[in-house]
Amino acid sequence: MALLEQPPSPGTRTAALDRVRAALPDLAPAERRVADRLLSDPARAIAMSISEFAELCEVAQPTVSRFCRNVGFPGYPALRLGVANDFAADGHQARESAPDTLSPLADRLRTDASMPNAARQLRLARWVEIWPAPELAGAGAVLAAGLAELSVPAACSAVPNHWPRRARGMPTGSVVVLLAYGNAEFGASAGLAAAREAGAQVVYLAAAPSRQLLKEADVTVPLPEGPSAELVGLLLADAMVEAVRQASNLAGPPGPVSPWRPWAQVQTLFLPYSPDPIPALHLRAPQSVRRDTLVVFYNGFRGNKEQALPPGVTGNRVSPNIVAALLNAGHDVLVPDAPGHGDRKRAWQDVAELHQASMAGQGPDLLKIARAESKAIVDAAFSLGLVASKDRLAVVGQSWGGMQTLFKLACDPRPACGAAIMPVCDVTQMSEFADLGDAARVATSGPSAKLAPQLAGRPLLVIAGAEDTITTPGHIADFVEALRPAYAASGASQHLRHVVLEDVGHEFDPRQVDAVLEWLDQYLAAA
Repeated sequence: MALLEQPPSPGTRTAALDRVRAALPDLAPAERRVADRLLSDPARAIAMSISEFAELCEVAQPTVSRFCRNVGFPGYPALRLGVANDFAADGHQARESAPDTLSPLADRLRTDASMPNAARQLRLARWVEIWPAPELAGAGAVLAAGLAELSVPAACSAVPNHWPRRARGMPTGSVVVLLAYGNAEFGASAGLAAAREAGAQVVYLAAAPSRQLLKEADVTVPLPEGPSAELVGLLLADAMVEAVRQASNLAGPPGPVSPWRPWAQVQTLFLPYSPDPIPALHLRAPQSVRRDTLVVFYNGFRGNKEQALPPGVTGNRVSPNIVAALLNAGHDVLVPDAPGHGDRKRAWQDVAELHQASMAGQGPDLLKIARAESKAIVDAAFSLGLVASKDRLAVVGQSWGGMQTLFKLACDPRPACGAAIMPVCDVTQMSEFADLGDAARVATSGPSAKLAPQLAGRPLLVIAGAEDTITTPGHIADFVEALRPAYAASGASQHLRHVVLEDVGHEFDPRQVDAVLEWLDQYLAAA
């Protein structure tokens, strides 16, 4: 019987240790030895791998696995998570029962200036090794479980003799977290030297830190002193997981789709179009929340369709966060390559140079193609069975993809609504095309107020960032104001919404997702 299928969350219990105690009379002698070790020091046990714990119990690994099954868990990882869950729950209850004592400690951890830097290191790490001193072994295991929930690959080991071997197996880009309440001498450990040799970054968290480690660590976070090391450790685990959550830019409703791990329900499609089909990716929303709606999504400039896939490439955290949120909200997503992008250009061609030449009159008019293909993309969505009716079809894009949204919504009347995030409303605002203001193709095919008659009345959300220096709030505001008379004349002024987000540049912000999902809820029919 699988008692725990998900990582632990504060405030919930699995009663793992209670189940072990209840099973004691029925266990074989070797399994009883495993149970005794677990019950005598659960914090240390859950900070060990199965091989480390079997060695401590002086039994074979299969004995540990059999013990786990006999107490109701499918294996040792699930047992560790069960015990860690109880630690997290007990710590949560303790914090709730003594807020006057612990709240200041929790606030100090959450607001420490070094916490965001440490969280970024963990968020971007290819692997995280957590090496706690004995007094914080339980907190280390809870931290590892919380990071795993956020798709950060992490493991905890409280056996210093095993650290060198673990370090030698770490991939490039790993991080080692040294976790201590007192002045633990991690610096004397051969494991730390092996981690350095493997190129790992070191994050050091301690209440009474070693001076030597303060010099050697890449990132240090001070721990406050509290009523007990265990409670401070659990406060730390909570604060660090929350900081990593913030660094993950998660947005939208919770769900199985994460911008930080691959999503399996992806299919490559080629949408019929002349002279060449349009390459696209179709992502299906989780079955439990599917709404039988489809959002056609476009990336920013230079972005190919794959950059919208969870997990996104380093440096492009906008599209994967938006797409993951759309999927968790129940919307299927279709991501075509824009003209001159991805598989719609030769591998050696530079996107900027290709568009510069096109706008200057050389080769195909890529802006004109972006308009002309709108009908073909909607036709393909229907003919391939991706969506059943136009009232369940929307278009969303960010930056250059926001411009694609304007084109698609203006050039085909069937999508029910659209949302343009940080859209390019004037291509000459981009530095690559600043000197092309007099180009004929820019005037005739580029985005401008000439789209107003086609867009008038169509539900359109336009989102700008107050600190955006690329698609500036001023040039977006000018475009929106040029549309307003046409919307007013059509009797649908409420269908045009302009949102400016304070303190946001040309970057991802969860408020973008909130606004888009609200817009889609308003204008897309649900199954």
